Amino acid sequence: MTRSTAETLVTDWIAGIEESFAEAADDRVTEEIALAGAPVRLEFASARMFDRLAPGFAHLVEPAAAPPELTIRIWDSAGAIAEPPLPDVPPGPRGRIYYSEDGSVRVAYQPGLKLFSVLDRYRGLGWFWCSAAEELPYWESSSPFRQLLHWWLPSRNMLLVHGAAVGRAEGGVLLVGRGGSGKSTSALACLESDLLYAADDYCALDDRAPAVHSLYCSGKLEPAHAARLHHLPEPTIDGDGSEDEKAVFFVQDNYPDRVCRSFPLRAVLAPKIAGDEARMVPLAGAVALRALAPSTLLQLHPADPEAFARMARLVNSVAAYSFELGREIAAIPSAIERLLDELGPA
Repeated sequence: MTRSTAETLVTDWIAGIEESFAEAADDRVTEEIALAGAPVRLEFASARMFDRLAPGFAHLVEPAAAPPELTIRIWDSAGAIAEPPLPDVPPGPRGRIYYSEDGSVRVAYQPGLKLFSVLDRYRGLGWFWCSAAEELPYWESSSPFRQLLHWWLPSRNMLLVHGAAVGRAEGGVLLVGRGGSGKSTSALACLESDLLYAADDYCALDDRAPAVHSLYCSGKLEPAHAARLHHLPEPTIDGDGSEDEKAVFFVQDNYPDRVCRSFPLRAVLAPKIAGDEARMVPLAGAVALRALAPSTLLQLHPADPEAFARMARLVNSVAAYSFELGREIAAIPSAIERLLDELGPA
């Protein structure tokens, strides 16, 4: 059967992207990880890209026992490396993202930041390009390839969600809500407890037998908030003091025994800065959904058409609580531990 003109154009365009990566890959570094239970291969064209983007996956490093279900090729155009064939779109503000989809191929491009992501779902191949490793924003270094994982995880019947997660091997909690609600502070406060750390901002959820899967071992806090957690080391990426810049910590570096890859989900918590003492107040599933869904759907585009229904099913299958954080950060882990004791193992 003769290929259509559109198919030929897409194939030729992907070939141009591969050619750009191959040109850049003169110092290739490869990392094999187990992500959400699947073997994933990360191919960095250079050590500088590895150093900038690999630390967030340090807790998932594992030699592959099977062919990768996803391979991501990562490069930049530092030096004399030509840019890949980028979408022909007009320049826009820093946060604007252009999306397109053609068959199995999905594309996201941020011209203001020079960030480019492509996924071929059928081939299990992804590409991530930026103009220069040192110019990557802190959120990309701390939580790499979110766009690619957002597109890929549904193939494993999972969703990428905006939420923090801590717990035990037999069960844990998902902390949800808009930015500034206390998710990251709560999760990072637990590092000095017996609780395990899975996420502070993004994780993967399986809503069928509810479970959390860790994607990144990073933690992000506004510098002023980080100073209140005295156990935290100096940040790997330091915030510059501006309102939208955060300090980034890689938990694996200092708390390798506290990081976990997954656990069954026992409860959804919606933290809020309120009360004198940390306490849990039962919450209706619909209210918990309002804390989880908007912040997830607004951050990840285009939204999976089934995402809202799956999140609704999730919050209605586990306990939900409003988590009043109280005045003492040190009391947060104990409140979560008490709740898990009451709920018991999954």
